Amino acid sequence: MKPDSLKRLALTTTALACTTSAFAAAPQLPSTDGLCVWLDASDAASMECADGAVTRWRDKSSHSHDATASGKPTRVEQAFSGKAAVRFSGKDAFTLAPVSAQSSPLTVFVVSQRLEAQASGSKWQRLVSVRLGTSPDNRPPNICLTSGEASPAYAPNVRVMTHDAVAPGALAIGGTVGGAASFRGDIAEVLIYNRGFLSEGALRDVMEYLAAKWGAKVAREDAGWTRTGPLEATPMRVSDVLPLADQTNREGWRPVPAFTDEFNSSALDTNKWTSPARWQGRPPALFRRSNVAVSNGCLTLAMCLEDVSGITKNTNFHTYTSSYVSTLRLARYGYYEIRARPMDSAGSSSFWFTSGLKRWSTEIDVFEIGGKAPGREHAYNMNAHVWRENGIQNHWSCGGKWEAPWRLAEAFHVYGFEWTPQQVRFDVDGVCVRSAPNTHWHVPMHLIFDSETMPDWFGLPRHEDLPSHFAIDYVRAWSRGDETETFTEDEANAHEWPPPK
Repeated sequence: MKPDSLKRLALTTTALACTTSAFAAAPQLPSTDGLCVWLDASDAASMECADGAVTRWRDKSSHSHDATASGKPTRVEQAFSGKAAVRFSGKDAFTLAPVSAQSSPLTVFVVSQRLEAQASGSKWQRLVSVRLGTSPDNRPPNICLTSGEASPAYAPNVRVMTHDAVAPGALAIGGTVGGAASFRGDIAEVLIYNRGFLSEGALRDVMEYLAAKWGAKVAREDAGWTRTGPLEATPMRVSDVLPLADQTNREGWRPVPAFTDEFNSSALDTNKWTSPARWQGRPPALFRRSNVAVSNGCLTLAMCLEDVSGITKNTNFHTYTSSYVSTLRLARYGYYEIRARPMDSAGSSSFWFTSGLKRWSTEIDVFEIGGKAPGREHAYNMNAHVWRENGIQNHWSCGGKWEAPWRLAEAFHVYGFEWTPQQVRFDVDGVCVRSAPNTHWHVPMHLIFDSETMPDWFGLPRHEDLPSHFAIDYVRAWSRGDETETFTEDEANAHEWPPPK
């Protein structure tokens, strides 16, 4: 049940309400873990008004981070899909006290729109600003979420900002702390979490909740295109030496041996692969090298029910063990194809790329699949992260989810990823299911297969489903023309990589 603190605030006879209109209770949020600010314009009882203007917007998260108004923001009925919103004139804002006493992760969701009549004013209008002292809010450790560079009209959308280390500064909605109000438009809901969202799926759950509630679209940076519905006719395999998606070799592919493995030997090729100990896994599942095996022509990664109390002193790990393998070298651009079957449990099966260079830390998740995660058995989850951008910690991500017409853990399928300077493309059985502009993913990365527990997304595996196995029949890689294919970490760190486009 929803905690009492998150139920609708009761109207009292002494409360000043903007309207007496009744609204049905909104559906429960997908996650309230770490929710520290919840401002909901559809709830008339959460607002105090005077002379037609909102003076206080009450926080529904139970943490009493109420927002105090400056100027005269107004509550407008029927603004979003029959629900009310707060209207900002460019001279209105709300301020809140700091939500944390120390630097911490922060994730912000805002539902907003700008009507044609509001489409004027300055660039970079602030939706949310967090500012410590007099430092600009667009420079770390401060942050701001804007409605975009310019100020044209836009339809209702959900904007997201997530950062790993935010200063404990005061917050502003619709302007900057201690500065000028700037936003012209309507804001319907603001959710602020004092935690990061480590999985794209958990992040997307909140976005989809807000999109459905307000009739809005998700406005993610460079969100790209994601397929809706089944695959079209899939290509026929003619040659194993070419990608299934390009059997005529129109792109001029040539193989990259360092990232190609048929897994036909009796052990993992340690000239290509490693299972490093520097990352222990995602709690509660601890990575164990014993869960990695090569047999019957497949690389298999296991998730097991196993007591780890004697293996690690970290008490966050318990009950489960999982597995992880990474290429020794780093890859950049090309086409990568695997034939695989995800594990038949709620443990994740993942195929991804990542780097942790001195100035750049990026990640591309070709897929994260919860083969038996309740309600997610058909979900093919794709994502791309930026963690550190040219020396500055700045985490954000953009991704998509394709719903397969089959349960993904039932059989082997071919999964491909095309990585070029211009775009990233995700294929299933030779057919594109997602494409997006390549704005930031230009540095070399390790290719990784792993399995993790993801309690906030897939839930924990049922014990009766373990052990379960993520099986990879092969991985094959190709590059075009004269592209440099592989790098060591020293080589990658010594190189000056192209800036984001």
